[in-house]
Amino acid sequence: MVRPAIRNTGQKAESLFLELVGTARPSDAPRRGDAIVEVDGHDHYVELKECHASPGKGGTINQVRAIKYITCVIWAPKYAKWFVLSPDQLVSLASTKNRGQHTEIPFESMTIRLANLGDQFHETADDRELEDVVTRAIQRGEAASAAMKELMPQLLDEIDQLKRKYLQLAANAH
Repeated sequence: MVRPAIRNTGQKAESLFLELVGTARPSDAPRRGDAIVEVDGHDHYVELKECHASPGKGGTINQVRAIKYITCVIWAPKYAKWFVLSPDQLVSLASTKNRGQHTEIPFESMTIRLANLGDQFHETADDRELEDVVTRAIQRGEAASAAMKELMPQLLDEIDQLKRKYLQLAANAH
């Protein structure tokens, strides 16, 4: 059996999400998110993940990026629900981790274990509730304090500056 490419593992979740959320459409910029949802007259990117672990079996979600400051939606069919994490909840969750997934900075990329995901970091929805819960999560992220909303763009800018510095230093060290 050939394993699908990791970038294609969420295709079922994406298709189902687009079917269930009336204001959703496919992303026009996959690096920014997997879908776009219109809320309050504005477009918002959403990251979509899927998890097929049974309840109590962990359910690890990889490469969750709080630094994007977008809502993350996880389809977990064996739990019979969707897990919805608003942008501010993702940042708060990342701030509880000592390091990220394959990086020292948890905001860049982290794992989430559904079995250990505290209620303060997500809301759940069945198929009928999904659109309302996603809308609330997007609104929650937008309503977060200016300080919270500015953290991730600031971090991304600092990481970019640091990257450029060390690319130049490494090039000059030859």
